[in-house]
Amino acid sequence: MSTFAVFGMTRDVALAEAKKRTKGTRKNVKAPGGIEPVPLAEWLELVEKKTEQIMGGGTVRQLSPLFDAPQYAQQFIELARKTIQCRDLRIRAKRIMTDAEGRPIINAKTKAQRVGFCEWQPDTRTQAA
Repeated sequence: MSTFAVFGMTRDVALAEAKKRTKGTRKNVKAPGGIEPVPLAEWLELVEKKTEQIMGGGTVRQLSPLFDAPQYAQQFIELARKTIQCRDLRIRAKRIMTDAEGRPIINAKTKAQRVGFCEWQPDTRTQAA
């Protein structure tokens, strides 16, 4: 069962998100229809600013496919750090979500336990000293 994935942010993912979020038009009362296209050079500058803002922020995305074991996710992190600009790379495991008291969160509509990604911490007791 594949349950481990790497979450974080890379410059490529931030750039793709910035391109989606940056508008290519702006309001102009003198233009027909009240809207004019943004010149390409100016749009690229806006995209670059948005990319820097995303890279400096705290949001993360799933960067890797699902892995069967955490060591494969760790290898993915090591390779990503060597090859691309990235931040906040963490391994998360797919588990049953629990509340603050440790009880499983139940979906009110389906009555099933909620499953999601939680931070994965290696168990230090099982590792060799």
